[in-house]
Amino acid sequence: MTRIRAALVALALVAASLLGMTAGAGSASATYAGRDGRIAFVRANQIYTMSSTGTGVTRLTSRGKSYRPHWSPDGRRIAYINETAGGVKDVWVMSATGRSKQQVTSTGDVTSAGAAWSPDGRTLAFARGSDPIYGSTLYTVRSTSPFGTPTQVISTRSTNELCAGDYGGGPVPVDRYVAWSAGNTIAVYNHDSACPDDAIWMYYPATGEYRQYAVTGGECCGFLDWSDLFFGPGSRFGYSQADHGDEYQVSNPPRRIVYSGFSSRDGDTGGSPSPSGTYMALTNASSGTARVLWARIDGTGRRVLTTGYQPDWQRIS
Repeated sequence: MTRIRAALVALALVAASLLGMTAGAGSASATYAGRDGRIAFVRANQIYTMSSTGTGVTRLTSRGKSYRPHWSPDGRRIAYINETAGGVKDVWVMSATGRSKQQVTSTGDVTSAGAAWSPDGRTLAFARGSDPIYGSTLYTVRSTSPFGTPTQVISTRSTNELCAGDYGGGPVPVDRYVAWSAGNTIAVYNHDSACPDDAIWMYYPATGEYRQYAVTGGECCGFLDWSDLFFGPGSRFGYSQADHGDEYQVSNPPRRIVYSGFSSRDGDTGGSPSPSGTYMALTNASSGTARVLWARIDGTGRRVLTTGYQPDWQRIS
């Protein structure tokens, strides 16, 4: 690595660190502060819930493929993606017990890894479509009937870009992963950033600002692969990460959860901090079978709860 490139890496890491202290100004998409309730998870493309000790496993869905469950801020409903024959994907909601299932969108082109709830629970954010310029983009829709037509989210300006002027404003590009904080900030993963390669962005609905949080790829910032964006109580933002090295010398690196104070292990994905901020639910498939695990919020005391993946923790107010 040249001295110039090393300097750029250092600057990028400092910028990401500073952003990390400000962008998580609210707790978030899947986890709002409160008491710890049940854990929703997926097994064989159907949604279940269980207690935090792994008991009382209850199946909630049976139609097509259902996955990526996310609890509403009040813990009374679950948003999820339902996929039918031919890969038709839409956002659905149901009650905490699996009753009152309702189809929210009918476009069939949802590309999001789940739908994120607004702080007041009235709106859902997700990725859909294939914009001719931006690819899949961010949309919002009402979370209660009548749901209405999804609205494409438009940013007024972009800030903190590594390559200034590369984006500017317009539809918000999303590659699957969306999280919405209690502080009214939407985090998205953008796999199509022209500079350098990939980026995590924060969109601020109140102002229309689209702010770059972290970047990777190209000549500056190593080669990281991000997924499973989430927030936890205490203003902490997290995600799963695979590190391919500065020169992409690692072709198939293990994923780990990146979350302040959490000691992750190889193969950890899909972090979901408990509403109390005391524990973490996560997935690990290193054994060849995907399992939902429980751990303390620092990563110690790990134990397997059940087979499955994509856990999300219910809040009890």
